[in-house]
Amino acid sequence: MVVIAWSGTGQVLCHGRLGTGTGSSWTTYVPTWSTTGTAPALGNGSLAGEYCLIGDRCEVVITMICGSTTTYGTGQFRWLLPFAAATLANANFHWTGSGIATDAAAAYYPGTARIQSGSQYVMGLSPGSATGSTVAEWNSTRPFTWGNGDYVGLQVTYRIA
Repeated sequence: MVVIAWSGTGQVLCHGRLGTGTGSSWTTYVPTWSTTGTAPALGNGSLAGEYCLIGDRCEVVITMICGSTTTYGTGQFRWLLPFAAATLANANFHWTGSGIATDAAAAYYPGTARIQSGSQYVMGLSPGSATGSTVAEWNSTRPFTWGNGDYVGLQVTYRIA
């Protein structure tokens, strides 16, 4: 929404966001992968993102495949969103979507994509075992020890700030 105001002296003031869309097309972007601790390095892995705007809602899809030279840093994994998320009524509320972590050598770990209120990042959460356990954010050893060929898939719709 863009608000245009005319002053009594003929000045024009425009305020708003021109980046809204109709949901009819997807835009690619390269999300940044980081952690809450020391930085990871994608190395020869691949990372891609795309998003679609529908008014003030953004649907985003992020995929990452780890390579043989990928390093994982310390702390919880997070991926940069194309737009910061709106602030929700309570700081404990989250935007949520779906996620999957695939251990190329063993199993699939279905999970949740979570964006904290007002955040610029999405994080993956899932149980620490393929058969279920306590849910927590993904890191270098959760839900498994990451390695070559492992895959991340995140999809979430959220309101942009």
